[in-house]
Amino acid sequence: MAQTTPASRVLQIQLQSGTLANGEPKVQKQNFANVVTDAADDDLLAVGQAIAALFSEPLIQIARVDTTVITAASSGNQ
Repeated sequence: MAQTTPASRVLQIQLQSGTLANGEPKVQKQNFANVVTDAADDDLLAVGQAIAALFSEPLIQIARVDTTVITAASSGNQ
């Protein structure tokens, strides 16, 4: 059976930096690494909103990007 371990978490702020020819928003992503893996979603949202307020571009969304390591679980019988 596989075992998972949280490895890292990134707070991503997605801003609209213009408009594409087809009318879709052009997205600029700002990544903030080294976020503690047990940070609460409400805290990440509050921090993301505060950071986004520092930019002149409109906020599209705030995302949490997690990396998880998957390993084989040791059975202890080896």
